[in-house]
Amino acid sequence: MDRIYVSNWFFLELFHYFRAQAFSRHLAEAACGRESLRATNLYNCKTINISHFKLKFLLFSQSHTMSEAANPTPYDCHIGAGIYHSIATSFSDQNVVVSPLLLEATLSLLFLGSDGATAEELQKQLRLKQRFPSNAKMANFYAAELANITADADTFLQLQNRLMLGSDSGVADDFQKIAQTYFHATAECVDLEQTEKLRRHISEQILASVGGGNWKDIHVAGGSPSKTLLLLLAANLQSKWFLPFSAYRTGLYEFHSGSQVKSVPMLFDDDMFVKFAELRDLDARAIELPYEHAEELSMLLILPNQRGGLQELEKQLHDLDLGALQQRMQMEGVQVLLPKFSIDFECSLRQPMKQLGFEEIFAASANFKHLHASANLPIADVLQKLRINLNESGSGPELPKNATEYKPIVISNSSRQKFFRADHPFFFAIRSENVTYLMGHVVEF
Repeated sequence: MDRIYVSNWFFLELFHYFRAQAFSRHLAEAACGRESLRATNLYNCKTINISHFKLKFLLFSQSHTMSEAANPTPYDCHIGAGIYHSIATSFSDQNVVVSPLLLEATLSLLFLGSDGATAEELQKQLRLKQRFPSNAKMANFYAAELANITADADTFLQLQNRLMLGSDSGVADDFQKIAQTYFHATAECVDLEQTEKLRRHISEQILASVGGGNWKDIHVAGGSPSKTLLLLLAANLQSKWFLPFSAYRTGLYEFHSGSQVKSVPMLFDDDMFVKFAELRDLDARAIELPYEHAEELSMLLILPNQRGGLQELEKQLHDLDLGALQQRMQMEGVQVLLPKFSIDFECSLRQPMKQLGFEEIFAASANFKHLHASANLPIADVLQKLRINLNESGSGPELPKNATEYKPIVISNSSRQKFFRADHPFFFAIRSENVTYLMGHVVEF
């Protein structure tokens, strides 16, 4: 697609309309092009190249436990947001990023491999009864959303989702088919007892495909490593702005964090035509920066008006519908000042999940009989490693540049101009219309 620069509200809205139409065709092709998925309607068994009875059993047998609501809201789950706010509170002095969608998709996959009290806990915590009329609809939803975020040519996640079993007796074939076909995941048997060997496996076989790097601290808890399940969610965002910033205008500006003040490279545009809102009820302001993407993926940035106001803002955002907030935004000419940043964040989600009420999946009695023949297979840990980089083009390569090579940015103030000057800690989320793929905050440099 040729890059389009828009200075008129009508033409931008018209472009969004045609891009949305193109996305509907793109998503259908992405979903149907998978090896084992020949149609987006998973109820039509004739169009799915899956003949194993057990695989059909996992997708359809538990459908009677689901709600038959006429209008399910599949994106209406607060687990990812709850995990984020727990992490944001624990790492309030660090830049963080988490993936609500990736975590929820992985837990929904585990629900299909579970039974008994373990299945009941996952169903309750993920609100599956309220969100989907059947397991098949649930699998279809995540297949579509994961295709949406991994298959676009311009803005996409490099993604690795691994379920590592401390066992050599293998993974159930039917579960593996579901994991790979619908959830962009792979289950594998790995020696969890040898930490160094495990660290090399993660670095060389998994992280190498999502930007490289190493996992700094691996500790398998929760019983005997030879009979546990270790989850690893790793992703690296590759992005391209729909309205790129000019590298010529990037310069130095002071970023205030607590008592610390540091001059950092900032992106600058004196009049960018984007969605904007002054959120007086949150004592904050927000902008939405669109990416080149078939479904109008964008970065939502929310900046507290007070320099020390991020923690209070995030408390208010905990139960707030970001989609509803975005509906309040209007196209405006905005002065934008935004620091370039790079986040490489890894953490364990075990404790935040337990705080939200997940207990059975970590207990010795955890029942994942549709995943593995072992009677009990508790989850030892849920590890997450996510990367995001933000610069003039999106996240593309750039020439290394010393801070001394930048010139200071001089701001012209106008009482009539809308502005978004991120010179202190702020919150961000990468979203489509209904789904949050990543969310995080920037607090230090």
